[in-house]
Amino acid sequence: MKLGVGLPNTLAPYVDRALLLDWARAADQAGLHSLGVIDKPNYDSWDPLISLAAAAAVTERIRLATTILQLPNRNEMLVAKQLAVIDRLSNGRLDFGTAVGGRPDDFEVLGASIHGRGQRFEAQLARILQVWSEARQATEERGVLGPAPLQQPHPPIWIGGMTEATIRRAVRLGDGFIFGTAGPEQMAKLTPMIREWARAEGKERFYVAALAYAGIGDNPREALEAATRQVIRYYGQLWTAPENLIHHGPPAKIAEDLQRYRQAGIDELIVFLEIPDRRQLDLFVQARDQAQLQG
Repeated sequence: MKLGVGLPNTLAPYVDRALLLDWARAADQAGLHSLGVIDKPNYDSWDPLISLAAAAAVTERIRLATTILQLPNRNEMLVAKQLAVIDRLSNGRLDFGTAVGGRPDDFEVLGASIHGRGQRFEAQLARILQVWSEARQATEERGVLGPAPLQQPHPPIWIGGMTEATIRRAVRLGDGFIFGTAGPEQMAKLTPMIREWARAEGKERFYVAALAYAGIGDNPREALEAATRQVIRYYGQLWTAPENLIHHGPPAKIAEDLQRYRQAGIDELIVFLEIPDRRQLDLFVQARDQAQLQG
């Protein structure tokens, strides 16, 4: 299992230039596999695509992933251009994670309707792929709608969701599926089914990625409380007890939790550290090393 970490773009009001860029550089130098961004338009988080573009400029090898970017509340032409630029800025390191979104306020703030978002999503995704393909027809004499991304034929597309319909959509349209913070037990239950559905679509190497939240510290209670404050600020309210959602404790405990995800059979885990302190990344790397994971 490959291991990534989230950028602190949602850790408002603490995120600033130093935290974001130092975090990105350190994750790159530590050999982590990916940097992810979460998307919530109706919030004071930093824009996920601008944040990834900034990370692209100060890193060399780490993958850059939208995990996920809501699409039906955005203009897909603009998204296609922005993603292609990030892919070129990063020399082909972008993974495009996307989903339909489900919070009405995230649609209202962007002036979009939440109704019919599933059908709209599929049309938008097809249009993005068309734009990227046709952009390769540009010549020195003739410009076209673009640019095209650097990766051929395009950046990997991961599609998120948790219902059977959204998982089947991901298998049908995407190169991979991305879980939210469902936990390793649920992922272990669903991953074999996802791979079976992908094989039925002729996709033998279908990627399965996942997200998790964590707060790291020698005092588990204090680490949980600090991380919970940030997660509640982001969501407003939680759908489960914080200890069920946020991995917490010293690096050795986080290493044990990481092993549970590896046993679930997923390809990649991206952990969002919910305490706005650069030292969290160093503790996470310690946990990675104790768990003997790559990335």
